[in-house]
Amino acid sequence: MDATRLISLAVFVVASVGLAIVGRGDSWPLTVAGAFLMVGSAMVFFRHFWRESDRKRKQDLAAITRSFGTAGADTQQALQEGLASVSHRVDGFSKGILEYVTQLEMDVAAVQKRWEKSDRDALRHRDEILTQVSGVMGVYATLKPEIPYPTFGGWAIGGDCAQRLVALIMSTRPTSVIEVGSGLSTILIARALELVGGEGRVVSLEHEKRWLEETSALIASHGLEHRVTLVHAPLVETAIGNESFPWYDLTGVELPERAQLIFVDGPPKATGPLARYPALPMLHGRIDEGGTLLMDDATRPDERAAVDRWAAEFPDLAIRFHSDSKGTVEIVKGGS
Repeated sequence: MDATRLISLAVFVVASVGLAIVGRGDSWPLTVAGAFLMVGSAMVFFRHFWRESDRKRKQDLAAITRSFGTAGADTQQALQEGLASVSHRVDGFSKGILEYVTQLEMDVAAVQKRWEKSDRDALRHRDEILTQVSGVMGVYATLKPEIPYPTFGGWAIGGDCAQRLVALIMSTRPTSVIEVGSGLSTILIARALELVGGEGRVVSLEHEKRWLEETSALIASHGLEHRVTLVHAPLVETAIGNESFPWYDLTGVELPERAQLIFVDGPPKATGPLARYPALPMLHGRIDEGGTLLMDDATRPDERAAVDRWAAEFPDLAIRFHSDSKGTVEIVKGGS
């Protein structure tokens, strides 16, 4: 058996093994390995084919030269040109095959990158779930409610932000809290105030009457009515400087003159651009020196822009972003 047949047989065997591995698709590393076996065997075959073709061409040319001797120069030249044309076509064919193989290698690399990204996304999702679960467990361990809380996350406060909010109340022991946007967080604030003792209360602003009624029922079910003042404050156009924003109507609302903590989780983003920007301009004068404003959803562009404007307009702020799932920003008045 000559060398070409041996190489062809070897290439066929290796390519078959690669094809079998790719066909099984057990895992992406094996699939990539199988693809490289196929690509490598194809390259070996075509390079050998090209070399054999060139060697055969030279042998044929030498045989023709010996046959014709010094005579028939024109015929020899014509044959040489014909063989050169064939050689050129073979070279072009080989080049095309090599370009195809190169593209195949690039495609395999792209598939590998997509698999790796999918793995990273899965790990990131897993870590986020673990963070949320850890936060919820921390809240339950600290507050020890008699009945379960509503679902964390989604529209409601996430487990990680909830744990941060509860820990802040337990450590600073505020007597007055203002909440912008009611819900699960209202119950958590009230329960934390109950545990630290004293006369601490939270005043919560809510623009949707239906949601306010649901929150009121939840507060009653947890026996925390004495810690909460729920206020129905519809959104109205509110002038701040030369601008106007839809924000809570404070007409007739009795807010604490001084508050040690303000928690901002409203209005919803859908109410308009920079929906939460008015919170600090409207409430800055009520925050005690050393008091804190905590805002949820701080990774969203509008909330980031609002914080940038606050930093420019109020130089007495110390601002710190926390890498919670939806982002939490902690702002201390007089902490700069």
